Amino acid sequence: MNAGKSQPACAGPAYELAQRFAGTWQEFTVSDEGEELVGTLTSAFELDGCVISQRFLSADESFSFISFGYVDQESGQWLETYVFNNGRHASYRWLTNGDEIITERIGGNPEDLRRLRIRFLSADLYEVSEERSTDSGVTWEHVELTRTRRVSD
Repeated sequence: MNAGKSQPACAGPAYELAQRFAGTWQEFTVSDEGEELVGTLTSAFELDGCVISQRFLSADESFSFISFGYVDQESGQWLETYVFNNGRHASYRWLTNGDEIITERIGGNPEDLRRLRIRFLSADLYEVSEERSTDSGVTWEHVELTRTRRVSD
């Protein structure tokens, strides 16, 4: 028996995956004309690292959300719920696909599925490709690319 520090309740590969998002970030929409600042995202871990909370505020302060996520004990996957300042909400399941994280919307209209494909380019830069499917996930089309840069830890 180890008399030293015990293993934290919320530790392991799933938690390490999410730790990459901790900090304050600026999000930019990417187009052929360049990048445009969309807003600021702050991600932090609470409850001894068991919950990731995120707060977003658009550059013009007209749009915001708060989200919280946790690792589902049965599946071992992150589940995250967003609440938007327009009263809507959405929940997503995190999946890994090689070096990518894919967040798939839970529920909603099967004829208009949404997901985010996240690729880390470095410790301080990641891209998010928003995708949608109108054929129950058989094919996916690109909607928008966002580039996210770390401002601080």
